[in-house]
Amino acid sequence: METLLDSFLQELMDKYKALNIPHKFSLLEADRILKEKYLAVELDKKEFEDLKGDIHVCYENISKCYTIHNEEVLNRLYSAKEKISHFIMIEFLKKQTFHHEDMEKDKAEMWLEMQQGKRINVILESENEYITSFTLQGGSDKLLNELIVFKGIDADKCSLDNQEYLYYLQALTQAGYL
Repeated sequence: METLLDSFLQELMDKYKALNIPHKFSLLEADRILKEKYLAVELDKKEFEDLKGDIHVCYENISKCYTIHNEEVLNRLYSAKEKISHFIMIEFLKKQTFHHEDMEKDKAEMWLEMQQGKRINVILESENEYITSFTLQGGSDKLLNELIVFKGIDADKCSLDNQEYLYYLQALTQAGYL
């Protein structure tokens, strides 16, 4: 007997197939969407050399780097919960004095802006024309879901008994594709 959940998931899967959304977005497609929808500004990879030491990043595969700092765009990207967290951080930082001797002034300011919700960085990795991985600096669940959609899923994994596909359907829904 099919449950209500099974029916709902099948409906999402059918909608996904009907909309003919690509299983993976190319770097060019992601670039266009990030620049048009989020007013992302492309940055030089050299600005993210600190990622060379990150075990979750393959620096050699970084293909595109962006920053989003438009206040209206950021306001649309953040959930109410994320905005409250930024407000709490701003109030906390007003009472603190920081010394960033171990960090360049520009880097320290960048991280401060991200903590306050005034900036998000997106770093895309690729081994070909498609995104193989990404790094999101600054929190936005909405943008995270969009990046999951960009990275996509292999067509042979599109089955309701596959957890990865269910996670992907969830990202599609939360990013507004379904």
